[in-house]
Amino acid sequence: MKQMEADFFKDFAAKLAPSISTVHVDSLDALREAVPGPRPQTRLFAFSTSIIVPPSILAHLDYNAVNFHPGPPEYPGYRPTGFALYDGARSYGVTAHYMTDRVDEGPIIGVDRFPVMENAVLIDVVKESYQRLAKLALAKLPALLRVDEDIPPSGEIWTARKTTKAQYDAMRRIPRDMPAGEIIKRFRCFDGIYTPLDPDFVPES
Repeated sequence: MKQMEADFFKDFAAKLAPSISTVHVDSLDALREAVPGPRPQTRLFAFSTSIIVPPSILAHLDYNAVNFHPGPPEYPGYRPTGFALYDGARSYGVTAHYMTDRVDEGPIIGVDRFPVMENAVLIDVVKESYQRLAKLALAKLPALLRVDEDIPPSGEIWTARKTTKAQYDAMRRIPRDMPAGEIIKRFRCFDGIYTPLDPDFVPES
């Protein structure tokens, strides 16, 4: 997670479990340095991050790693909010789950859902998701700090669909012949929309 988020959760962790030591990392290289080998009595706490933890590191932690995903079980994968809006979902949410070798497939330990208004805009749902994710993480923090205890599953399961970065990037591209209604929809659901240049385009000098 980012430094600001780490400072926020670290303050709460210090109050709940003063004897627990915490180490913040915000990159895969830093994570490898922090977990060079087996780390018993250690739990990895990932919050709204795009870093994919390799199976080798998860094995060093005995898979004692929990991720807070900014999407509901119906939307695993990369930047799921836009896809939910594009699908016309009227409900969205956030998910806490154990990490496994495959992204967003581990046992789910918590979910918080909320309604989505018709024609909602991406930024509004992203903001609500982030706030919900922080509240869910705080609610689970006491259990997270009991690093030797398993957190019981919630009974929720992931769906088969998992979005990817390539799919997200494809939805951001606006070909010149795309209907106006589709263009408006993509601007509402995805950020960084752009129109690719024609292969033979040469700018005027």
